[in-house]
Amino acid sequence: MRFMRYMLVFWTAFVVYAFFSFFLGQNGLYARKHLEAEHLRLVENRNSLENIKQDFYNTKNSILNDQDTMSVYARQLGYGTGDEKFVRIKGLNVAARFEMSAGKVLYAANPEFVSDTVIKMIAAFFGLAVLVFFLIKDIILSE
Repeated sequence: MRFMRYMLVFWTAFVVYAFFSFFLGQNGLYARKHLEAEHLRLVENRNSLENIKQDFYNTKNSILNDQDTMSVYARQLGYGTGDEKFVRIKGLNVAARFEMSAGKVLYAANPEFVSDTVIKMIAAFFGLAVLVFFLIKDIILSE
């Protein structure tokens, strides 16, 4: 009977290790939640980049196929038709007014988790606590 009680020490350490690994470990639920949030953030960024790409294609097609759109962009860049006259100021970049966002760079963040070493230490601590409890109980009952 006493042997089975002391086997409970190992089972306690095993259950605590399994519990913490399942919820807080490297492949646990807590880390998986952070990975899913990171995945959603990357999907939103990819969708944003797809929208920017579509805007670029629409602008390119408009400039290539529509004469009025081409003349509007040409005027924004400082060009005009034959009967128009412009006064140019040197040193100013006219094309700087014409900006389109090229997107942003996203770096994947590392998921947050409790290291396996810390989980093993916590499990060993719980196992030792149960062992000390049984030893104290045996000492008190033997007297």
